[in-house]
Amino acid sequence: MNHKERMTKSIFKKEIPDKVPHGDCMIWPQIHDKILGESTFENAEKVNYLEYWMSENFDNHFFERDLKTRNFLSFDWTHVFPTEHWQIIDRDKDFFIKKDPYGVEWKVTSDSLSMNKSPIKNLNDMKNYKTPSLDQFSFKNLERWVNNSDLFTFVQIDSGVFKLYQIIGFDKFMIEVMDNKNELISLNEKLCEFQINLAKEAIKKGADCIWLSDDHCGFDSSFLSPSQMWELDFQFQKKIVDEVHRLGYPCIMHSCGNLNNTIELMISTGIDGIMGIQPTANNDIESYKRKYGKKITFIGNICVSKLMPYGKPWDVDFAVKDLIKKIGFDGGLVVSTCNALLNDQPIENVITMHLAVEKYGHYPVV
Repeated sequence: MNHKERMTKSIFKKEIPDKVPHGDCMIWPQIHDKILGESTFENAEKVNYLEYWMSENFDNHFFERDLKTRNFLSFDWTHVFPTEHWQIIDRDKDFFIKKDPYGVEWKVTSDSLSMNKSPIKNLNDMKNYKTPSLDQFSFKNLERWVNNSDLFTFVQIDSGVFKLYQIIGFDKFMIEVMDNKNELISLNEKLCEFQINLAKEAIKKGADCIWLSDDHCGFDSSFLSPSQMWELDFQFQKKIVDEVHRLGYPCIMHSCGNLNNTIELMISTGIDGIMGIQPTANNDIESYKRKYGKKITFIGNICVSKLMPYGKPWDVDFAVKDLIKKIGFDGGLVVSTCNALLNDQPIENVITMHLAVEKYGHYPVV
């Protein structure tokens, strides 16, 4: 069974594959460097990797190293964004000010991204907001993966309240929920139409699955009540999922944080899988499996806050074995971290995690 068949069986068909699939979204360059030697970037200390992953077309050197690392770790999948063209507005020796296609200005340093200016300053701006055009995005990174690898490829589209507060700013968004909810709903309706077109274009260019990124929870609960989340978020996510399914492709959703208040609403959108299931945010994946395991696939759940940066290889090996035994025994599991392979994770833990899936993940799981 090849990578695409294994992932499709696990996520879309809800069948048991030959073995548990595994992988991760972004791999920080320090991980590449420890596995492959040499450097992924010149002046790596000056590169904001998240901004690079979102807004730059990969050069040959980076792409080949990312592919080699994924093959070395026996990954089944990879992950890209529709590449956003960010315009340089200003620069200093320590930072850039860049504008994204949504009109948001960001202060970009080597280790942070923070909003500098929102395109929406008042209610009139919200009512008259214009979404980007597709020609402000490139799919060259996606096409490289499609044409030069056999990995299953996710394309991430930021959506829901996550995209709203990216554009407006989190504090202002929370105020607008109370003061101008109907205008926010109208804004998200416009964004949803654009996100559907972005998903269609990604599928046309070869995406295997659409990944809706919607960080709507903190460690204790969702930012909004379930009823507010449906009005402002999930009714629009359902439209995207329905269109992706109409085209014959799977669609998953990611959120960090505690999903207890919203997981049923997430599932009601028709998604095929949930990515994240952050263990340090009181997500009981065994309970989720009992309640929802026939409906969705779980992707993630390996802890990036404690286990991966501070655990020993023995701890990582045990955690993966336990996850496969308790959650993946009948399929419906893709092992990954709940976020990414980050630069604070010892290389021995990264290798152990993915070696453990190969050791314990062949069906039938014992």
